[in-house]
Amino acid sequence: MASEETQNKATADQSSSELLASAKLVADAAQSTFRNESDKVDKAKVADAAGDLLDAAAKYGKLDEQKGIGQYLDKAADYLHQYPDKAAAPSQPSQPADSKAEEGSGLGGLANLAGGFFK
Repeated sequence: MASEETQNKATADQSSSELLASAKLVADAAQSTFRNESDKVDKAKVADAAGDLLDAAAKYGKLDEQKGIGQYLDKAADYLHQYPDKAAAPSQPSQPADSKAEEGSGLGGLANLAGGFFK
C-alpha cells in the first residue's frame, strides 16, 4: 500500500483545479494514444495523475478502503502512484513464470487493464 504521506498528499492537498489538471492530462494522453502518438505521452506523469483521480474518487465517494469497491480503487491508485518508480527500475517479474496470477473479477481486472495501458 502507499505510504501515509502519499495518501495524505493525494487526498488532502488536491484542490479542484489540481484534479481538473490531472483529468486533462489523462484525457490528453488518451487522445494521443487514439491518434497513434503514444510515444509523445509521459506515461509516468499520466499514471500519477490517474492515481490522483482514483484517490479523489475514493475520498469524495467516501468508500471504505477495506472492503468493496474502495479496496480496488485503493489498490489501483497505489499501483499507479508507484508506476514512475517501477518504470525507472529494470523490469523484473514479481512472480515465477509458472505461478498463476491471483484470479478475480470486477475492478481487479480493470486495474490489470489499466496497467497494460501504461506499458
